[in-house]
Amino acid sequence: MTNYSKTLLMMAQGILLVSLPAVANDSTNTSAVKNTSVQLSFGLGGVKADSTLNKASVMGVNIGAKANHKINDSLEVDIAGGMNVQTGSSTTARDNNIYKPGNSNYLKEAKLTYTPLSVLDLQAGVINQSVLEAPLLVGNKGFIAAKEGFNYKVLDTKVSVFAMQAIPNNRNLSQRIDVEEDGDPRFFTETLKIEQELFVGKFDLGITHFAFTDISNAVAYESILLGNTGSPIDNGNGVLTNQYQGWHIAAGYSVNINEDIKLNTKFNHLSNTAAETDNTGYIAALGLNYTKNEKNYSVELANFKIESDAAIAYYNSSSYGLANKQGYKMKLAFNNTESKLGASTEIIQNKVIKNNLYQADETIFILSLRKLYDLF
Repeated sequence: MTNYSKTLLMMAQGILLVSLPAVANDSTNTSAVKNTSVQLSFGLGGVKADSTLNKASVMGVNIGAKANHKINDSLEVDIAGGMNVQTGSSTTARDNNIYKPGNSNYLKEAKLTYTPLSVLDLQAGVINQSVLEAPLLVGNKGFIAAKEGFNYKVLDTKVSVFAMQAIPNNRNLSQRIDVEEDGDPRFFTETLKIEQELFVGKFDLGITHFAFTDISNAVAYESILLGNTGSPIDNGNGVLTNQYQGWHIAAGYSVNINEDIKLNTKFNHLSNTAAETDNTGYIAALGLNYTKNEKNYSVELANFKIESDAAIAYYNSSSYGLANKQGYKMKLAFNNTESKLGASTEIIQNKVIKNNLYQADETIFILSLRKLYDLF
C-alpha cells in the first residue's frame, strides 16, 4: 500500500506542476478574480480537567481567519489559521497533561485544489484531516499532504474515492504537548465514501484503510504517556510496541422527525490490524437537532472506547480519550445563522481500561463561544 500511495503522490505533484504553468499563461482565466471569500472568527473558550494525576483550569481567546480564492474554473486556494492566547493553571504528575495553557499560532489548512474534470480533484498543501471523519484515528488538524479524489453522483447516490499521503505534524500547542518531531513520519490513507438519499432519511458510509510509518521516538514517548503500549526509554525518547495500520469504518443515518426536529445517529469503528490485542475502538452516538427560523439547538450523547493500541494517541482526538480509555460524552450546542453566533458545552468522563503508571480516570468540561464575521 505504501508504494501505491507514493506513486499517487508523485502523479499528483506531476499533474499540478504541469497544469499550473498552463493556467498562468491563460490570460482569459487570470484576468479577473472570479470568487473570493474571507471570514474572520473570534472565540472564547475554557477547559477544566480533573483526575488524580492531572488537573487543569484554562481560559483563552482565539482569533481565526478562513479564506477561499477561486483562481479560475479548475483551480482554487483555501487557507485557514489563527492564534490562541491562553492563561490558567495546571498540575501534572507524569508530564502528560494535554490541557496546559499556552500561546500559539496555528495553520489548519493551506491547500491548492485542481479540478481538471468535474469528477476528479487533486489537492496539495496543508490538508485538514477532518476530511477523513475519523476522530479515533486522527484529530481535526492540518498535515502537509497530497490528495487525489474521484467523485460521482447518480440519482440519489454519491460515491467518493480518494487517497491521501501526509506528513504528520505536531499537535496544536494551545491544547497539545509541545514536542519537536524527529525522523520522517508518514501517514497514508485510501477512502471510499457513499452518501445515499433514502425514501426516509439519509445514510452515509465511509471506509478508510490507513498506515503510519517511521514514527519518531519523541512522538512514541508522548503516545506511551497517553496510553499506547511501548517503552519510554528516557524523556522524549520512546519505542512503540506495535506498528499502526488497519481500517476505520464510519456509518451515519439522519432523518427529519418533523419540519423542525432531526434525529442523527453515527457509529465509528477502528481496528489496528498490525497489533494482535487491544487494537480496536468505537464511537456510538445519538443526537437531536431542533431548528426554528435562524436558530439551531442540538444535543449529542456518545459512548466510546479506544483500546491501548488502536491508534497513535499523539495524533487522534482528545475528545475520545486518546488511548486505553472508555467513557461517555455529552455535547450541547446553539447556533444562530443570522448573527453567526455559536456556543457549546461538552462534558466528557473517561475511565482507564488497563491500569498503568501514566493514566487515570478523568472528568473534562469544555465551554466555547464563537462569533463569525464575513468580510467579503
